[in-house]
Amino acid sequence: MEELWEFFAGEEARRYRRTFSRVGLALLAMILLPVGAQLLIQTLALAYAPALLENTVFLYGVSALSTYGIGFPAAMLVLRTLRTEVPDPGRRRLSAQTWLGLWLLAIGWLYIANMVTLSLMDALAALRGEAIPNPVEALGELPVVFNLIYSCLLAPVCEELCFRWMILRRLRSWGDGFALCASALLFALVHGNLYQMLYAFAVGLVLGGILLHTGSLKGCILLHAGANFVSAGLLPLAGLLGESGNLLLALLVLVSMGWALWWTFFRSREGLVAFAGHTSWGDGETWGHFAVNPGMTLFVIALIWVMWLTLR
Repeated sequence: MEELWEFFAGEEARRYRRTFSRVGLALLAMILLPVGAQLLIQTLALAYAPALLENTVFLYGVSALSTYGIGFPAAMLVLRTLRTEVPDPGRRRLSAQTWLGLWLLAIGWLYIANMVTLSLMDALAALRGEAIPNPVEALGELPVVFNLIYSCLLAPVCEELCFRWMILRRLRSWGDGFALCASALLFALVHGNLYQMLYAFAVGLVLGGILLHTGSLKGCILLHAGANFVSAGLLPLAGLLGESGNLLLALLVLVSMGWALWWTFFRSREGLVAFAGHTSWGDGETWGHFAVNPGMTLFVIALIWVMWLTLR
């Protein structure tokens, strides 16, 4: 009983909650404020210009502006109240060839995770008796310029600033392994739908690992933009080029998947094993406090509500 009391009310427990609960509150603001802004704008549009609600570009534009113009700034203001207690990773210069390999690594794991996700979603749809809406598919109906701005500029800059630069760095007090996994998990959850969570987690691990290895936020932003460019830029280009374009794009995806598997399990296996051995991944108490605190609880409840809305 005394141990249970110490877990919830001890000094170390309060230290955990000060950080983890505030991270949860930041993410709560990130998802709720944009939803509120979107509802307000849609209500005004319904009253004065209902035709706009049939315009996909308008709806996604409102979503993008409210998310990256309101939600992310609010979250980062909350996160700024937390100190970075561990020195930042040392800066390391990499060759252009190495950065190309890391780009292929990010793309490869993105598509491997996406293949697993699609298989799981097909099985879940079969159990459910009806297809589960995929919000990502609607992006294909948007103008290419909009997708490029949304996916290759706004998302990489805001998301890398928030999840890698602000959250990951502030969680390193409990070990780089814990910070890496926790920040990638939160990055996945914030996407708010089952189709994106698994590959967002995989890409989050890759980008977080790159930040820990290089200390370069700019590199993470560029790699994030490069990974998104495959679907936002190369996919439409391949469609314009016809069969040859689609074949080249498929070849790029296959090569990146093969590279990701080879790089992870053969080429860099020793370095990854060494990193896993000398870093802390967080014990049960740390993960328990990470999951059980007021801010994170409210965030998860709000997340479930948002996901339920997407499934309707």
